[in-house]
Amino acid sequence: MEEYNHSVYRGLIIKGCLKEAMAYCGRFPQHQELLEKYEARFQQEKYLSYAVCPKLNQLLLAYQKYCRDVFYLEQAPEKAAAALRQRLASLLGLDKSLSMEDLEEKEAAKAFAAEGFHFLGGKTSGYYGPYIWKTEELKRYAVQLPEGEQEYPVKFLDGFVFQGWMDYISFGIVRTGGWSNGDGLIHCVKPAYNLESESFQVSLLKHEAQHAADLARYPDMSNEDLEYRAKLVELVYSKERDLLTSFAQQAGDRNKANGHARAAARIAAGMERLLGRKRECFPALPHEEVMAAAGTLFAESCWEMAEKYG
Repeated sequence: MEEYNHSVYRGLIIKGCLKEAMAYCGRFPQHQELLEKYEARFQQEKYLSYAVCPKLNQLLLAYQKYCRDVFYLEQAPEKAAAALRQRLASLLGLDKSLSMEDLEEKEAAKAFAAEGFHFLGGKTSGYYGPYIWKTEELKRYAVQLPEGEQEYPVKFLDGFVFQGWMDYISFGIVRTGGWSNGDGLIHCVKPAYNLESESFQVSLLKHEAQHAADLARYPDMSNEDLEYRAKLVELVYSKERDLLTSFAQQAGDRNKANGHARAAARIAAGMERLLGRKRECFPALPHEEVMAAAGTLFAESCWEMAEKYG
């Protein structure tokens, strides 16, 4: 009898394959309640109402409809984004020819700031879905990376209203835990982590610190290259979790804008080449073997990035 594998579900969500994730959940009786929630939200259009004023709720409804358009109805991302831009402009009473960047970072951000919220728009792995939170706290951490140790400021964010499209289409099961925007500052979604865990120490601190280091050196590095190197760093330092199998589940190249999925595909292919094993064998590999191979791929990428961007 087939057993539910959370890595399969998580991989489908990260790739934006909502219908496939729903179909996968439908194969397991213990996830019938989750499937019913999916059907209510995406088939019956029972959208969420948030604990914010009516105007902000309308803006968030526009993003919810976008998620249905692009992930459930599987509209072309450009068409879904155009419809989102039209809805936001109409709600904000602005010229519909304005760019998404202007609508989000200037006008929508201003509307949320007026109610005491921080707002971050733009795309995550090729899709829109803002991050909106209430409180911030700054701390500093010394982070060891393959190319040396450096201190980084980490801003802990809490009191979230909206946490991006992955959180929305997975009912909070899969979410972005943090990011770095190229200014050397690491943003951490505080509720997502036990700060003593390997998940925080490696998948947040080291992953995002590698982004910060790479962007400081090569400001034009592509999202795919950034994710490739940061995921390799996770593998270099991870001793408690089978991240390689998780990355193999996330691997995909259907959406060129989804840097996470494309980077995971490169890692899976690189590991197959180095280790002489098919990805079906990844779960049986010792951590030490994975860590060493990841270190080799990371070293190769240093030469590759210098040639590509230097």
